[in-house]
Parts: sequence; C-alpha cells; structure tokens
Amino acid sequence: MIRLDISTIIFLYILISAIIILVIWWLFGYKGMKRNPQRDTDYIWICSVCLHNYIDSKLKDISICPVCGSYNKKEEVGA
Repeated sequence: MIRLDISTIIFLYILISAIIILVIWWLFGYKGMKRNPQRDTDYIWICSVCLHNYIDSKLKDISICPVCGSYNKKEEVGA
C-alpha cells in the first residue's frame, strides 16, 4: 500500500483540479474566440496620399494618416 501524507494528497488534489480546469478551458474557450479574418481587415487603412499602411481601431468612415496627416475615407474593397 502506498503511504501518503496530507500535504501530498492536497498537492495532488490541486494539481488534478488545475489540469481539469485547463482542459475544459482549452476545449470550450477557444471555440468562441475564433477570429473572423474579414473583421480583422476592417482596421487596416491605406493612405491615399502617401500609400502608408496603418491600423486605426476606431472603425470610423474617415481616418487620419499618422505619417502625412491627410484624411482618408474607408472604401469597400471588392473581391
């Protein structure tokens, strides 16, 4: 028979509980966090004056280029 003291039992209980919680989080958590690639491209802007690519996360119709300061209008890009 294997002899276990109370500290070993508590350690194993916490370790197994943490592993179970991490597996459940991994199985169910990542399914809801899948990124939509079309949504990610909504934040990418190309300046019409200096052709600088930049990210504006405010998702407005008009954005200001951080390099040249010109105003850019969001245009739908067709596939």
